[in-house]
Amino acid sequence: MYSMINIPYRIILVVLTLFYIDYTSSKKLFDMYGKGAWAHSTEIKFQCFSGDSLIRLSNGENKQIAYLKSGDEILTIEQSKIVSTQMIMMLDKQISKEALFYKLRTESGHEISLTDFHLIPIISSNGNQTYLAAKHIQIGDFLYVLFNDKLQYSPVINITIEIKKGYYAPLTMKGTLLVNDVLASCFAYAKNHHLAQLYMFPFRLYYKLTRFFYLNDSFNNYKSEGLHWIIAIMFDFARYFRPETLFS
Repeated sequence: MYSMINIPYRIILVVLTLFYIDYTSSKKLFDMYGKGAWAHSTEIKFQCFSGDSLIRLSNGENKQIAYLKSGDEILTIEQSKIVSTQMIMMLDKQISKEALFYKLRTESGHEISLTDFHLIPIISSNGNQTYLAAKHIQIGDFLYVLFNDKLQYSPVINITIEIKKGYYAPLTMKGTLLVNDVLASCFAYAKNHHLAQLYMFPFRLYYKLTRFFYLNDSFNNYKSEGLHWIIAIMFDFARYFRPETLFS
């Protein structure tokens, strides 16, 4: 019964996504927001955070990333303020596959493991926030960290590369989240975090719609493993029509 009720909403999501991709792919929008979008690889994968990552919830508790579910209230940082955001879905989830991670350690003792092209915000030399791929982070770059429940900036003092089993790519309403109390983007392979967040508008709208009708786990987070099918469609679109916007 639930699956039958959920079918119209899936159709709505596909229509919204395809319409929105067509609209946002115009040159005017790209000139306005800059270039950046989705993954570019012969093997489509999003990857993201290692399976041993802990996510800070709004109630102050930590939750292992593998157990996140739609509707979870998660802490993040917005305009230098600690705010709450909701977990929408897993863009990619692989329980047993291995991936290469960049493990960043800060002076404050925080650690976060991300795949090579996953975005993470740093404080640039002019004091502004900018997003870099994990593999482009350098010693001395300042990350946003939560220390004693307060926002601080801490420099990276060590970078190691390691192989771990399992990776997860959660999407939140804000497009960011605190992983091991380090602020990170939800997006990988995107050259522009803000444009990637813009492309997620149909997912945010669909999520709000299904929550309004009390439909839980409308994205099948519990059952599905691998790259979400609608994300795969968006990857293909970006790969063939906007390859210049992607890390390769």
